[in-house]
Amino acid sequence: MYATENDAAEELNLLDYWLLIRKHLKQIFGLAFVVTLLAILVAFQMTPIYRSTAMLLIENSKSKALTLSDLYDIQGSAGQEAFNSQVQILKSRPIAEIVIKKLDMLKNEAFTQVKKPGFFSSEPEGTPAELAALEMDAALERFSESLTIEPILKSQIVKVSFDSSDKELAAKVANAVAEAYIENDLESRSQMTQRANAWLTERMDGLRKQLEESEKVLQAYRERENIIDSKGVAMSGTAKQLEEISTNLIVMRQRLAEAEGVYVQVKDQRGQPIEVLESIPAVLKSPSVQQMKEAESTAQRKLNELQSRYTAAHPKVIAAESELKSARDTLKREIDAVISGITKEYDLAKTNVIATSRALDQIKSDIQNLTRKEFQLSVLQREAESNKQLYDLFVNRAKETDVASNLQSTAGRIVDPAVVESIPLKPKKKMIIGIAFILGLLAGIAIVFVLDYLDNTMHSVPDVERRLGVDVLGTVQVLDKAQLGEKPAARAFLSDPNSLFSESIRTVRTAVLLSAIDEPHRVVMVTSTVPSEGKTTISINLAFALGQMKKVLLVDGDMRRPSLAKSLGGLDDVHGLVDYLADDATLEECIQPTDSPNVFVLTAGKHLSSPLELLSSHRFGETIAKVKDMFDMVIIDCPPLKPVSDSLVISRYANALLYVVKADSTPHQLVSAAMRRLHDIQAPVLGVVLNQLDNNRTDRYGHYSYQYEYVYGQDMPTPSKKSFLGIKI
Repeated sequence: MYATENDAAEELNLLDYWLLIRKHLKQIFGLAFVVTLLAILVAFQMTPIYRSTAMLLIENSKSKALTLSDLYDIQGSAGQEAFNSQVQILKSRPIAEIVIKKLDMLKNEAFTQVKKPGFFSSEPEGTPAELAALEMDAALERFSESLTIEPILKSQIVKVSFDSSDKELAAKVANAVAEAYIENDLESRSQMTQRANAWLTERMDGLRKQLEESEKVLQAYRERENIIDSKGVAMSGTAKQLEEISTNLIVMRQRLAEAEGVYVQVKDQRGQPIEVLESIPAVLKSPSVQQMKEAESTAQRKLNELQSRYTAAHPKVIAAESELKSARDTLKREIDAVISGITKEYDLAKTNVIATSRALDQIKSDIQNLTRKEFQLSVLQREAESNKQLYDLFVNRAKETDVASNLQSTAGRIVDPAVVESIPLKPKKKMIIGIAFILGLLAGIAIVFVLDYLDNTMHSVPDVERRLGVDVLGTVQVLDKAQLGEKPAARAFLSDPNSLFSESIRTVRTAVLLSAIDEPHRVVMVTSTVPSEGKTTISINLAFALGQMKKVLLVDGDMRRPSLAKSLGGLDDVHGLVDYLADDATLEECIQPTDSPNVFVLTAGKHLSSPLELLSSHRFGETIAKVKDMFDMVIIDCPPLKPVSDSLVISRYANALLYVVKADSTPHQLVSAAMRRLHDIQAPVLGVVLNQLDNNRTDRYGHYSYQYEYVYGQDMPTPSKKSFLGIKI
C-alpha cells in the first residue's frame, strides 16, 4: 500500500536521537576538542584581571529626634533614598577625577594600556588644554568601566571594587575611592557651612534694620493715639457697658413683645359692652377684676335666692338688686382701669426699647473706633514681633551652624580596606575551558541534528517505510570491493554465494516468491528513480538467485542506455530485443545463455533513439507473452522513472514491480514523486529494495543493528547486539 509522506506521522523517539549522536560521536567529540583547544589558547593569552574590594559604611547623617513622619515611614523610604544618593555620589565624576589625580593614574601603564579598539582610530588634534580634556574623558570612561559600586542589601555597607591588570593598583584605587568620597563629603559640607554662615550674617544685618524700623513705627503710633496699654483697650469700661446695654435691650424687647401682645388684644375692644371686655384674657388675668367678678357673682346669687322667696317689691330684693348694680359698676371701672394700664405699659415699653437701642448704637460706634485703633496697633505689633522672632531665629541658626561646622561627622568610614588579591578575577580558565567543551559538544550535536534534518535521503528500512509508506522486500549490502577484486558486480552472487551480498539477494528472492504463492509472479520488472542506483546489478543477481529454482529470462528493457550486455560481458555483438522487434532476427537467435544453466538473457540489441514507440507497440506485448510461455519467470531491467516514462509502459505487462532505492543517496522527495506516478497508473508495486546499505554503520532509525559473519552451511547468522546506556537492546 502506497502512502504519501504527509500521511506518515513522524514520532519523537529519544532513542533514535541517541543513536544518531552515537553514530557521530567521534565527530562531535572532535569538534568539542577543537573548540576546547582554541578556548585554552585564548584563555592563556588573555591578560589576568585582578579585583580588590573595600567595604564602606555610609553613616546616617540624621541627628534630630524622631518626628511623626519618621515613625510612619515603616519602609524607610527617606533613608533608602538618601543611601541611594550617596551610592550615586560614589560613582560620580568628581570622585573619579580626585582618585585619578591623586594616584597619578594617567602615567600608569596598567591603566592607560586599556584602550578601546577603533576602526578609524587616529591621533586627536587640538590645543594642549583640549587634548588634556580628551585624555581625562577617556581616562574617566575607562575608570568608570573598571569601577564597581555594589550596595549590600538590607545594610548601609557598600562594596567598592576596582578591576585592573595591576593587582596593587586595584587595591589602591578601591581604597582611594572610599577615601575620596569621605574627603569630598567633608569638603562639600565645609563649603556649604561657610556659605550658610556668610548668607546668615548678611541676612541678619537686614533683619536688624527692619526690626528697628518696625519698633519705631509702633512707638510713634502709641504716642499719636495716646495708647498706654493695648490690653486696656479690650478690658476698658466701654466693652463692659456694651455688654450690659445689650443685655438690658434684650430684656426690654421681651417686655415690649409681651406688652404689645396684650395691647393688641384690648385696643380694638374699647367702647364694647362690659360682657365683651371682661372676656379678654389679659383683663381676666387681673386680680382686681377677678375679685370684682367674685363680688358680682355673690350679689347675683343672693338676688336669685331672695327673688325665689320674695316678690320684686320686697325690701330685701330691692336691696339685693342695688348691691348687684353697685358690684357691676365697680367691675366696669376696674376693667377700664386695667385696659388703661395695659396701654400705658405698652407705650412705656416701646419708649424704653427706643432709648436703649440709641444708647447701644452709640456704644457700638465708640467701640468700632477703638477697634480700628486696636487693629492698627495689633498689625504694627505683629510686624514688630515677627521681625523680632525672625531676627532671633537667624541669630540662633547662625550659632548652630557655627557649632555644627565643628561637630560634623563624616558621611562614611572604611570598615574593611581593600587588599592586594593574588587570584585573578578573570579569566576563569577552568570555567572557560569547561564552557567551551560543553558548547563544543552542544554545537556538534546541533550540527549533527541540522545535517540529519537537511539530509533527505533514506538510510534504513524504517526510514523507507516511514517516508514512502510501502513495504521493504529486503536490503542489499554494499559490495566489499576488496573481496570482490576484479570480478564484476553482476556476477557477485555466482562468484561468492556465501557472502553477505549473496544472502541479501536470497532474501529479496524469498520475498518475491512468497508474495505470490498461489499465483506466482511470471513477469517481474525492476526499476529505480534515477540512474546509478544499482537496479541492473540487482536484476542480474536476482535472476541468478531465481535460476537456482526456476528457468529465468533476463530482459534488458532499458533501450536508451542498455547495460546487461556490458555487465555480463561477451554479449556486445549479439542480437537483442530491438532486433527481434524489428524482424532482423528470430527470438531464439536473440536469447543468449549465461554462466547459470537456468538463466538466459535477452539484451537490448542495437541502439534505438526513440524506444517508447516500440515499447508501446503490440509487438512488444506479444513478445512478453511469448517469453512467459517459454520461461518460468521473466525479469525486465527497466529504465529509471525520473528521466523517462518507459517503465510506466512496461508496467502494463508486469505482474510485479521491484523498486530499487540507493541508501544514503536518493532524495526521498524524488522517490515519492516517482511512486506517486506508479500509484496513479495502478502499477503492481511489490515493494522496495534498499540497495547498497552499509550494515557496519549503526541504524539510527532502528533500535539495533546486526553485523553478519556468514559461514556456508550454517542455518542463520549470529547477530552482534548493541546496547543503549549499558542495557542490551
